[in-house]
Amino acid sequence: GLAPQTRITMRAFQLDPGARREPTMQMLARKFGGTPAQVKEMTGQVTQLGAELGLEMRHEDAISCDTSLAHQAIGFARQTGHDVELISRLHRAHFSEGADLSDRAVLVHAAGDVGLDEHAVEAALTTGAFAQGVVADRQEAERIGVRGVPFFVFQKRFALSGAQPLEAMVMAIERAVAPAA
Repeated sequence: GLAPQTRITMRAFQLDPGARREPTMQMLARKFGGTPAQVKEMTGQVTQLGAELGLEMRHEDAISCDTSLAHQAIGFARQTGHDVELISRLHRAHFSEGADLSDRAVLVHAAGDVGLDEHAVEAALTTGAFAQGVVADRQEAERIGVRGVPFFVFQKRFALSGAQPLEAMVMAIERAVAPAA
């Protein structure tokens, strides 16, 4: 397992800041220039891979939107160590339930589902208390060359971009925890 001192920190990175609210299939067709049939085939492959991992993905119901508020809710959750749980809950809301992650009520309810105080989350989203943190994470990501997700940084020394096999992750962790030469 991971060494006891290992800490995983999830950072905000919006793939499409300011995205307009639209069906995900429509956004994908616009973004990649494919026909509806090509987009359906592409998402079908992802859906199949997800199913093999026990993930239900319904791209045809998914809504693409600006995720700024969602990232702020995750920033709130990070204070109490609930960020990974909230991210997981929001992924399910987006990919399986067709939820609009730009909808404040959806975010507040999801936060409540993982044990957060809904009134406190609502207040944080209303005041924008975590908005600057989302911007700062994005600026830091751009500074180090992040262009997409997933992107992993180990000990601020090593980075891996994209989906990686387990062996590559293990090697990166081992290199990161080894004393610097």
